[in-house]
Amino acid sequence: MTRWLERNAPKNAAALQPPATPKRIGEAESRLGLSLPEELRAWLLVNNGVEMKETGHGWLSPAPGSSFVPYGWHLLSTAELVKVYERRLDFQKTGDVPDDEDDEVLVWRREWFPFVADCDELNGKFIDVRTGAVGKWSDGDMNRFGTHGSLTEFFDELGDLLSADAHVVDGRIEWR
Repeated sequence: MTRWLERNAPKNAAALQPPATPKRIGEAESRLGLSLPEELRAWLLVNNGVEMKETGHGWLSPAPGSSFVPYGWHLLSTAELVKVYERRLDFQKTGDVPDDEDDEVLVWRREWFPFVADCDELNGKFIDVRTGAVGKWSDGDMNRFGTHGSLTEFFDELGDLLSADAHVVDGRIEWR
């Protein structure tokens, strides 16, 4: 993925952040009280999200040219992952959700790790550590599960979309 961006969309590639350090990943895991899924850990050790810009009132948004996931979504860094996770879990109001609770109507479950989101974090995708599958959350709809069997499948599909459908203008991807 990063090589494709470097060759075809250099401004998007330039917005990828350097790898997360094992220490930074460990700090995120300590704060969450859970281990990150191995696939997510592996990605963060390659790229720790994308460049972000302050937009006021403590909000961050992807810097111009940093979003290359469809719908203007962006990959989360370890710090953003923790922030989104804690915010979603706070919306749920409890971290002790019974296993038999209907996941479709939950706001969040402790075993879901976000890895990509839109700029206001109302929509995004997560990995369910119980299964390794990728799901999708949306504040305007029910949670969706099995959108991808794994993070690897998500990145494989994203790579296919980039190769087939991405339009590059001035070194940046524009989805149509």
